[in-house]
Amino acid sequence: MPHPSFPRNIAVLGSTGFIGQKALDVAARYPDRFRVAALAAGSSVDLLGGQARRFGADTVVVADPGRAGDLARALPAGCRGASGAEAVAALAARADVDLVVNGIVGAAGLEASLAALRAGKMLALANKESLVLAGELLAEAAASGGGAILPVDSEHSGLFQCLDGHDPSRVSRLIITASGGPFRGRSRDSLDRVTPEEALAHPVWPMGRRITVDSATLMNKGLEVIETYRLFDVPLDRIEVWVHPQSVVHALVEWTDGSLLAQLSAPDMLLPVQYAMSYPERWPAEAPACRLPDWKELRFEMPDHETFPALRLAIQAAGLGGTAPAVLNAADEVAVEAFLAGRLPFLEIVEMVASVLDTVPVRPADSIRAVLAADREAREAARERLEARTP
Repeated sequence: MPHPSFPRNIAVLGSTGFIGQKALDVAARYPDRFRVAALAAGSSVDLLGGQARRFGADTVVVADPGRAGDLARALPAGCRGASGAEAVAALAARADVDLVVNGIVGAAGLEASLAALRAGKMLALANKESLVLAGELLAEAAASGGGAILPVDSEHSGLFQCLDGHDPSRVSRLIITASGGPFRGRSRDSLDRVTPEEALAHPVWPMGRRITVDSATLMNKGLEVIETYRLFDVPLDRIEVWVHPQSVVHALVEWTDGSLLAQLSAPDMLLPVQYAMSYPERWPAEAPACRLPDWKELRFEMPDHETFPALRLAIQAAGLGGTAPAVLNAADEVAVEAFLAGRLPFLEIVEMVASVLDTVPVRPADSIRAVLAADREAREAARERLEARTP
């Protein structure tokens, strides 16, 4: 698709979350290149109102209809407010919006991703559920509407940068890295009694609670393999994960001649967010430089699949196709919530997900209805298993 010139009108979805706030930081640094036209968030109406006032957004949406009245009171004069999932998706398809930043967490971001791509927008995508649940639908939406996905995850941004301008038929392997999480190097037996506080103590990245636990189990990396598969149309057996505790090398592309091309940067999410927003240009960023002499070592190792079986389970779900990744993701979300609430031991998170994946039928993921039905069915199955094991 042609890249709209600057200044670009942008809609930031999930604007009160981590990625949304990073996107607004970029817009604040480059006010001559971005106009924040619209904002959306789940329920944080006071923060939304402050963002609308600061950036001059003309429309703001709260996804929770129950907060519509609070939103109306929080907005500055002249700013329109709306509520509900349909209103969020409508922002993504607005005729005057050039770039949509989707930082919504969970399946709630799927409708907006599809709406943006069908309307021919550039979609800076941080909502991993969109690709995990409905990668085929997103590809169809982009093909029919002329939109394009610009990945925001650090690993997929790294792959995108390495592949940009190169012949994809010359790719031998795509490699994404994993920090290994807080339990790297531990034995499976030693993880039997780990607490939520230990699992949430990520050694590198500040992230939300679910994604941090997923990093501890390596499920997050498994979901990122599914994203890689959907984004770059490379067979699963040519996608690899390397554990790299320093999180300086984010992704590598191996070419058919044996050469490796890697993307390196400081572990700061501002960089992939800004690159997606500025693409195809590169601008100065308020992030630390990647000075390799300052690092005493950069280590790489293969994942321990016996201790952390979630990665292999996610790859299995990707191979099954259809609604299997949606089932995997939904069951994992329920299991992680139960672990954080003290209702499920750490090692049983992946066991529960595997059980649900074995029993919930896999169907074609040929519509949003089918994907969301699989999501609901998997959540119900996971909750039933949780209730069955609770004393």
